[in-house]
Amino acid sequence: MKTQLILLRDCSRELVAAVAQHGPFLFATTPVGSVYLRNPPAIAPGVGRVPLMSESVREIERSMALSCECGDDVSFDVVRHELQQVAVAIQLVKPSRLFLELWLQLDGDGEPEYADRSVRDFGILSGPELYLQYQQHNTVEEVDLNRALGLLPRVAKALDRSTGSWEHLALPIHRAMIFFCQGYTVRPDDPIQFLWAAGLDCLYASKLDRKKQGSREICSRMGKLLGAGMKPYDEVSLPTHQEGRKKLPIEVVAPDIFKLRNAFAHGLPIPDANWLGALGRPLQEGYAYQLLEQTEILLRLSLLKILEDQRLFETFTDGAKLDSYF
Repeated sequence: MKTQLILLRDCSRELVAAVAQHGPFLFATTPVGSVYLRNPPAIAPGVGRVPLMSESVREIERSMALSCECGDDVSFDVVRHELQQVAVAIQLVKPSRLFLELWLQLDGDGEPEYADRSVRDFGILSGPELYLQYQQHNTVEEVDLNRALGLLPRVAKALDRSTGSWEHLALPIHRAMIFFCQGYTVRPDDPIQFLWAAGLDCLYASKLDRKKQGSREICSRMGKLLGAGMKPYDEVSLPTHQEGRKKLPIEVVAPDIFKLRNAFAHGLPIPDANWLGALGRPLQEGYAYQLLEQTEILLRLSLLKILEDQRLFETFTDGAKLDSYF
């Protein structure tokens, strides 16, 4: 048996203690193997097909691991996809650092035989950590795992690979989730707001009426689903040491999100120079950066609402039902 792992860095002390006391958290039993959240297995440094340095092994020991054991006859790509689906569900509920970054596979002797570069450099180089400032203090709790577990069946449907991306049965949700994931993993990071805004476009734009595909219609639909008076920053927990964010409602924020998206899409300068933060001031005080964070928040909350409601899931995958809903 071989073992595949995706490492999580931001689990709370309480969650670590709960796993130590009650055993691994079972997410899913699939044809290729069961997916658990558990402590990573002991790995000796300097052994295996991809030997890891002692610094990397120490950092792995400080992590939790999404883990799946599988037989030699199972493609590691298939197993990796199962693990990624769970990681995506957790990221939708409680986004944290190094999303989908830390993957490795152990052979039957528990020695590394494949590993992403980020694992090989773990503890040696700082490496890219694409996350948003508001997430700086996020830690995954057991309640987050239970919520992610509830999402998982529809996450699996949206990420199903039995058909190609262009013919996907849940195409709008599928594409929005791909953009959500790409926003965290794309390098360099300048276009991530564009990707997350494209995810909102995928979800809300009419699939049948070109007159209902513009940003004004998308903003209106987003307000109807999430509440026009809802303030994105009220839906997350901001670090107490980070100040200067404007807590504005969707009806104000959403049009500016698409103004910024259009600037990226059409090669234009930023819509308003005042959107850029003052030189030397914290990043999160700039309005353009706040729009980046709120684009992610609105896409993530939209996906959560849809994935937690079978009726909404069916509505957002059917063009006629979508237009009728709004």
